[in-house]
Amino acid sequence: MKKTILALAALAMIGVSCSKQESVHEQAAQQHTLAAKLVGGTDGATVPGSILVRLDAESAGLVKDGGFSLISAEIFGDMEVTSFASALPIQPKNAEVARKYGLDQWFIAEFDQQTPVASVAGKLAQSSRVRSVQYNKFVEPVMSDKVFDAEDFIATKAAEAGSAGALVADAGFNDPFAVHQWNLYNDGSISPDAVAGADVGVRQAWRLTAGDPSVVVAIFDCAVATRHEDLKDAVWQNEAEINGQDDVDDDGNGFIDDKNGFNFVGCYAINADYVNGALNGQKQTAIKGKTLNSTAGSGHGTHVAGIIGATNNNGKGVSSIAGGTGNGDGVRLMTCQIFEGSSYCADAQNAAAFIYAADNGACIAQCSYGNSNIIKYDDLYLNGGETEDGAKVTGSTLENAALRYFLDPANSNHESLEGNMAIFAAGNHKNPYSIYPGALSYVISVTAMGWDFLPGEYTNYGPGCKIVAPGGQYNAEAGNYASMILSTGVAAAATQSPGVETEKGTNRNYVYMQGTSMACPHVSGVVALGISYAKKLGKKFTREQMHSMLLTSVTDIDQFNPGGSMSKYVGQMGTGAVDAWKFLMAIEGTPTFLAKAGETVKIDLSKYCSPSQTYEIAVDAATRQSLGLESDPVIRNGYLEICCKNIGAGKLTLSSSVGQDATLEGGIGGMAYTREISIASRPFATSNGGWL
Repeated sequence: MKKTILALAALAMIGVSCSKQESVHEQAAQQHTLAAKLVGGTDGATVPGSILVRLDAESAGLVKDGGFSLISAEIFGDMEVTSFASALPIQPKNAEVARKYGLDQWFIAEFDQQTPVASVAGKLAQSSRVRSVQYNKFVEPVMSDKVFDAEDFIATKAAEAGSAGALVADAGFNDPFAVHQWNLYNDGSISPDAVAGADVGVRQAWRLTAGDPSVVVAIFDCAVATRHEDLKDAVWQNEAEINGQDDVDDDGNGFIDDKNGFNFVGCYAINADYVNGALNGQKQTAIKGKTLNSTAGSGHGTHVAGIIGATNNNGKGVSSIAGGTGNGDGVRLMTCQIFEGSSYCADAQNAAAFIYAADNGACIAQCSYGNSNIIKYDDLYLNGGETEDGAKVTGSTLENAALRYFLDPANSNHESLEGNMAIFAAGNHKNPYSIYPGALSYVISVTAMGWDFLPGEYTNYGPGCKIVAPGGQYNAEAGNYASMILSTGVAAAATQSPGVETEKGTNRNYVYMQGTSMACPHVSGVVALGISYAKKLGKKFTREQMHSMLLTSVTDIDQFNPGGSMSKYVGQMGTGAVDAWKFLMAIEGTPTFLAKAGETVKIDLSKYCSPSQTYEIAVDAATRQSLGLESDPVIRNGYLEICCKNIGAGKLTLSSSVGQDATLEGGIGGMAYTREISIASRPFATSNGGWL
């Protein structure tokens, strides 16, 4: 695919010429020095005539103060450079955290596009003032390779095949396509191949929360269709820009006309003030970007956004994980557009997108991109590996520094979360490793499964992968789209997905896609529910605590693996399949036990109940209906006996008292106490109730 760009550093034009008469000895010396300073590696398409440079703190300060001319010869030698500008022309709001990650030390040098970038990198690495050198590479998307129109299919073949289950009726939502969203609720009726419970467990979670508008999810992807009938009420609104003047930075955040987010593809600085010549510093007052464009590509970002936050209960289209109840109470979706058709962001622009998300209120970054190469070591991704003598490279890439800025607790954007969270697709390359950045230890990498709990044939797996979620699996032989993921789409997309929705219209458009890009937003949506519920409960968690609760609130998928050629996936897809109900119970602090549907099971409650005490059990109507309880559960000798006819979830309240003198009328009174436990009824369970 041809990649085009107006680099963020088109803040200025650059040209460089390097000597053509380098000696072999000089080249070898340069390569050795470069190996110690090159971060981010050399794989992938690179922006021609552009390179990223991190200076030491002293040199960076001189450049910022307009003293570039004093040190330019030490850095560039005999190279002719026409521009040297800050890699982040709009400086991060939190200057202290930006300095912590060295963001103030990164610059872009641009030069003659015919000059090999490697040659320039070797030259720059010779300077003692240069701490790191990085190729300004294009970001790689994780795209769905199949896009199918949903509406005609639903009207014919999907209707014949059956529905995913009684999602709409149970939740009280009136979204007409929800019955075809097995990823949200799967009772096994949609297909003979479907396994009941192979979903995200959101139906029961909605009884506790369906989202909150204080949770802002930044979509790092193609643009979200802001006029789509199922998304227009969910998109993030920057009121100052919406009510301001065109081509003006009305809110003063450094970005012009960022009404619902920002298009970082081809953005550029305006009002540049060249001080004493092009090489003596630049001052930018704002960044100008093109209008958000959801029609470029296949509508991928719109599909992802719909999984997370399409408006629920609006009588239109699909339901979503955290799209509220139709009362304006769903999460908000901010576009950080890093792909536009065949035009992709470069590393510098992608870094600016993370800064933007952090500085403008996003607490979750939903990321369907990553390096497609198999990388087995963090150092190789972050630092480029080792030098020839075995010493590790010091430093880190610009975009990783920006990601760490987004994640830093000092930049928290929600009252219930200390630090923000980033969630990445594991990749659609069938590789036994997650792609980076998702493989990093401080972000979540999501693998994909089908409606039978089996891994998608396209999914990456293995080291770096953290958790699995529905991504779909197209059945080519049966021509069955229903096994893919149904969500919002864009009819006028350049890679056509049939339908009738356009950016200028208000008609419906819904499509099927599949991939880890579809699995990833399921986890982002569940995390958004968790943050919403934590707010409702008045609780606050660190990012690490959220990670731990998320990764332990799962369903084991290995029990469904038939072995043979599928054996390679056992233990390699992450901790298990994401489960919204269990996650909310973990946030609440309520232990969850699994009960096999259709059987009377005995669950050991000895950690929570004294065998010598007598307990009464209270079950509310919603729980009784969800679990299909035809008889009351009882506790005998510390074991709960319960028979759940339905696949569902709910809470039981155990009540007792202690300290009462039962031998005397009016004697010492007892102290009443209660304990809540959660029951998740599934078509599978371990013998001891599967405590999580």
